[in-house]
Amino acid sequence: MTSRSSFRRGRFRDALLMYLAVGLGTAIGGVLRAGVSLAPLEWLGPGFPWGTLAANGIGSFVIGAYAALTGPDGRLFVSTRQRQFVMTGICGGFTTFSVFSLETLKFAAQGDYRLAALNIGGSLAIWLLAVWAGHALAMRLNRLDGWRRPAGPKQERIDDMQLPEQALALRIFIGEDDKDDGRPLYEAIVLKAREMHLAGATVLRGALGYGHSSRLHTSKILRLSEDLPLVVEIVDSEDRINAFLPELDRLMTSGLITIETVRVLQYGDQAVRNTGDGA
Repeated sequence: MTSRSSFRRGRFRDALLMYLAVGLGTAIGGVLRAGVSLAPLEWLGPGFPWGTLAANGIGSFVIGAYAALTGPDGRLFVSTRQRQFVMTGICGGFTTFSVFSLETLKFAAQGDYRLAALNIGGSLAIWLLAVWAGHALAMRLNRLDGWRRPAGPKQERIDDMQLPEQALALRIFIGEDDKDDGRPLYEAIVLKAREMHLAGATVLRGALGYGHSSRLHTSKILRLSEDLPLVVEIVDSEDRINAFLPELDRLMTSGLITIETVRVLQYGDQAVRNTGDGA
């Protein structure tokens, strides 16, 4: 009973923090939008709603880029709360469809159907082009090599470690919201593996999944799930994996671990060095 109450309190706290993050982001976005909307009135005077066009265009570009950068294959490994803060909060508060609708209605009510049609057609074209441009740019950045993710280590490799041909593959199934002393559990596991000089660790984020609770977790753009599935994969010798397991037991509070024997085939410079050493 105590465990269930604690779980409910944790769920309530997570939901509250998420909505607070969205509210804070909305306040920031609203203030920024006021500045963008009022600036053209000062510079150009009343007339065509350049401020609304610019705000929605900038917001479309940002949300397109951020969605691609923080998606399952993106370079930024951020939490659901951060994603909601930016996309639902800041972008939602910054952009405004209601003002666009009102301005278009005013043009039509004044009989200026040309400006009304221009506002509709031009706005939709620019906004769709902006979200496409942001998404396309972010996807190009995702494909670049050598970028270190500042939001968290999605993949850590230690290139100078040698692996035996027969090794163990350790897979750790956890949730995105699992923590260890306030920091993400996946980060704690990867840093501990690097500290113990394991050959390498990779964190994979699931796009869709469910666990023992049967609650569906999804990575859709405006996802509300606080616990997306993650898999941490580590491959190394049996001795190193066995030495790492006690540390892993200390870090884990829930989740699933699998261990299996694998055959390692290495390519690139490391494989060349190994071949040369054995010659």
